[in-house]
Amino acid sequence: MNETGSFAISLFMVSDWRVGTGTGIQGYADRLVQRDGEEANRPVLPGNRDEDAGGAVRQDGLDGTEVSPAPAAPIVPAKTLVGVWRDSCELAAHALDSGPSGVWHDWVGFLFGGRSDGNAPRPAALVVEGPLRFPVKLARLLRARPQVAWAATFRKPGVAIDVRTGTAEAEMLRFEEMARAGVTLTGRGRIEGFAELDQGQRDVAVALLGAGARLLEGIGGKRRRGSGRCTMTVEGAGFAPVWSMPSPERVVPPPSGPAYAVADRPVPVSRPTRDGWERAELVITVQEAVLAAATVLGNVVKGAGHIPGWCLMPEVARRLGGGAHALVRTGDLLVTAATPQSAGGARTLPVPKVLVHEKGKPGMVTGNRMAGAVSSGKPYRGGYVVPDGEDVHEVVDPPSMLRMHNSIRDDVQRPTRDIGGVYVYRALAAGTVLRAEVRVRAGALEEGWEERLNGRWRVGRSSKDDYGQVEVVARPVAGGRRAAEGGDLLRVWLLSELLVRDQRLRPSTEVEDVKRALEQALAKAGAPGVSLTPVTERRDGRVGVALGVHRTESWHRGWGLPRPTLYGLAAGSCLTFEVTGGPIAPDVLAEVRAAGVGERRAEGFGQVELDHDLLLLPVEAAGSHGIRSSAAASIEGGSSGTLTVAPDDVSPTEFAVVPGEVLSAASQVASAGTSATEFLTQGEDGYDTARIFERAAWRTEIHRACERIKGDREQRSRVVPAGVPSTQLNALREIVREPSRERAKSRLLWLTRIRAGRPDWPREAVTRLLDLLTTPDPVWALLALPEERLVVTGDGVATLRAELHGEAVRVLVSACLAAHSRDEAAGSRDRTTRNGAAGTVTATVGSER
Repeated sequence: MNETGSFAISLFMVSDWRVGTGTGIQGYADRLVQRDGEEANRPVLPGNRDEDAGGAVRQDGLDGTEVSPAPAAPIVPAKTLVGVWRDSCELAAHALDSGPSGVWHDWVGFLFGGRSDGNAPRPAALVVEGPLRFPVKLARLLRARPQVAWAATFRKPGVAIDVRTGTAEAEMLRFEEMARAGVTLTGRGRIEGFAELDQGQRDVAVALLGAGARLLEGIGGKRRRGSGRCTMTVEGAGFAPVWSMPSPERVVPPPSGPAYAVADRPVPVSRPTRDGWERAELVITVQEAVLAAATVLGNVVKGAGHIPGWCLMPEVARRLGGGAHALVRTGDLLVTAATPQSAGGARTLPVPKVLVHEKGKPGMVTGNRMAGAVSSGKPYRGGYVVPDGEDVHEVVDPPSMLRMHNSIRDDVQRPTRDIGGVYVYRALAAGTVLRAEVRVRAGALEEGWEERLNGRWRVGRSSKDDYGQVEVVARPVAGGRRAAEGGDLLRVWLLSELLVRDQRLRPSTEVEDVKRALEQALAKAGAPGVSLTPVTERRDGRVGVALGVHRTESWHRGWGLPRPTLYGLAAGSCLTFEVTGGPIAPDVLAEVRAAGVGERRAEGFGQVELDHDLLLLPVEAAGSHGIRSSAAASIEGGSSGTLTVAPDDVSPTEFAVVPGEVLSAASQVASAGTSATEFLTQGEDGYDTARIFERAAWRTEIHRACERIKGDREQRSRVVPAGVPSTQLNALREIVREPSRERAKSRLLWLTRIRAGRPDWPREAVTRLLDLLTTPDPVWALLALPEERLVVTGDGVATLRAELHGEAVRVLVSACLAAHSRDEAAGSRDRTTRNGAAGTVTATVGSER
């Protein structure tokens, strides 16, 4: 472990396991495993499907149909890991403290966080950076090999037992999706504030986490019934292979200071003397789903489709350091909201509420009510629009994902309502790319300040585990749009929520209070003589005002209390004002655009656009684009789930996606072939796990191929010769079960030897059977498996051919013998029926004579 307190986590699954989503799909499984949220939620093509004994679904596209997309890989969410890890550490602390309290229990509260007992709740120092996953290379190869990816899970049947009779209840059969045993998942974690701990505190923290890791024996659903058995390994400086307890005199208590310390005297900063603003654009790529600006609706926590500036500001100020906090208070440093970029890479802004679309067709912008009369249409309530360029009027609906979580009560080991129960997070999906701007007064910071903003950030809610991981790239940009001199009318488009107060200092959404705040902003920017008059009535069918309201709820972590509600006009609202004392100079308009209007501008509130062409021109003059939602469709209903395959009797339009995970455009991988240089080689991370999936996929395809062969009499005759009695054919079942090829060959030669008193075996058939038993290639030629599609390791084909040769022969011969016996029995019944009918006719004719 280094000074940052980071370490590697490895989880080896001893038994089959399942971390569920709380959802199921009718016709496939009642309970689904949770899969990687980065890469799902695209439509599943019907394709070909088969299942092995364990229920693994196959999609191959061998008949010319397109290969179905590979499902995302199973994961162990960080929340799940942290929960069971805490239980293990509490068990260790109880033993080390010889009771329910003590210094070790204090360390549990420090590492995993504590609940409020009148004071502010302590945040967790332990951070697990996202779910535990398969190695990156293995996950990429699985996306290119759907058959192997589907083999990572299987369906396990189960029943409900009647407590009175002890037998299975009627109509209570269920299928649970399970992930396979023998796999290893990895991740990373760290201890926040590790550098501030002294050596004794570091040793105690590492010892407790190591003890908890060794006591962790099960994870996921039904771990008390054998599923989810695992061993956890933590690697890093201080984590020894063999755990040893620190001596009692070295067991020191954790830090006892406030969780959120604030400097008493902030660094003073001089007022910038240069005009203008320096700007840096933040290109934010969501690595783990981001839950920001959340709205609580019952047990659903719904995040916004963007990241507000007030959510980004703490990290910006921390990274810039020095006098950045003072610049925030003076309004000389601000951060705008991060909005999703379009498919073409263009920036977007909140859709103006004057734009309309056809009812039921939000993908088509049909009019601009501020530019002219619009006969019909419904205004947009959300979304983001490209304001200029070739893709102007393109509306982007950012992708979202749903995940279900719960809070477990220790005494009953079940979720209960009093501590949170079951709840759902709807968050901005991984893979989404957003853009924001950081603006600072020219000369206020040293040159190159934007470089300090690069790196990985944690933003939003629940960012210590499964959410909030983003990658940020900062780059300097030129000044904003410079418009012409203002005219008699000033049209205002709110790019973020606007906070203003009335004359009694109450939060207001009245147009008159907005006018007063805008006049103050214009005066401060250099136009003190400008007076504005709101235009609220329609003129020639044009709308002057289109408003919406918004309330922002937030929490003060330092106080442990909710903040006052921030109530104001919503982003996308549009207003029109008559200008008296104009015209307004272009540099004044530019200053207002950069600095904003109203309160809390440094946090992104009050961002405006003035006299933008999107408001001035009709839709037909600028062109119109539809909504982009193919890879950014919002997911409604359900929780984090998995791609699965529809039953054969369900049409693709009725069955497309299991909600919960989104495939970003950047992570879409075609199911085309993978070059040999990309295969996993022995010794690489994920090689052993890949072999487990390959073996399962081969077994699935062996069963499928045998089903095809046994239904074709011509192909079946190459395995089961005609004219041989059933008693002798049944002896083949025991021969193909012989583990030794030489012994199987000897028994076959003894069975097929020339012997008087019974029909001889056809010599050609005997030769073919000998080749099947003793030669590696004939059985694989007969099965004709798509071998290259069933491997992700370099030596997979050769190794699995040798390993599964005996099993393939056994399954093939057994399947063909079963089909042959059924055909013989059916033929015997037909002959008996015909003979009986002929005898009846003969007897009738004789009696008539």
